[in-house]
Amino acid sequence: MEKENNIDFEINDHFYDFIDDWNHKFYFLVGGYGSSKSYHIAVKVIKKLLKEKRKALVVREVYDTIRDSCFDLLEEVANSMGVEDYLEFNTSPMRVKFKNGSKIIFKGMDKPAKLKSLNGVSIVWIEECSEVKYEGFKEITGRLRHPTLSNHIILSTNPVSKSNWCYKYFFQNKKEHTFTLDDEELYKKRIMVVGKTYYHHSTVDDNYFVPEDYIEQLDDLKTHDPDLWRVARKGRFGTNG
Repeated sequence: MEKENNIDFEINDHFYDFIDDWNHKFYFLVGGYGSSKSYHIAVKVIKKLLKEKRKALVVREVYDTIRDSCFDLLEEVANSMGVEDYLEFNTSPMRVKFKNGSKIIFKGMDKPAKLKSLNGVSIVWIEECSEVKYEGFKEITGRLRHPTLSNHIILSTNPVSKSNWCYKYFFQNKKEHTFTLDDEELYKKRIMVVGKTYYHHSTVDDNYFVPEDYIEQLDDLKTHDPDLWRVARKGRFGTNG
């Protein structure tokens, strides 16, 4: 149970540290189905924007998928936190306005021209980052440079093939990071900080609020679809993820 400014809401223990950590530029969250990573990112962003006047950008590869995913989730989380009176959700265009002047805007990487200016943005959440093209990610990192506030990029994804750019960039990129990170080490430690990046691994076992029958469905995958079981149940990268 989290208590912030007389607001009570439930969070999973494995995400407790992540929610209030703003010491790093990158936050890379990878996990299996139903691990609640997106939910806790929404909590993290809302809490930050309630405390400080900021503009956050939420990005997915296809703009039309945002309303039924990130936008609805942020509204659900605001209600669960009991802060809905401090936020205004507008659907056309999609935008969240806070009473203190903070804003959340939404963009799709399928319309890159709209990303030409990130004026005033200091926090970016890239949902399902493995679906976003590497060029789009580099566009964001090159343009995120708020002059007075700390800048942060949060990336969330289910594990995919190790040939995907997000695995190569965050685990094998010596050019950018001067290190390589063994994903097996992350699976063991669950949370790691390496360089400028906060790494977080999660599975459905970290979500106290998921129905038991959903976990059973994921467990059943081991028999008839071991590749999907590795990704969905164990939250691990792999050749065919």
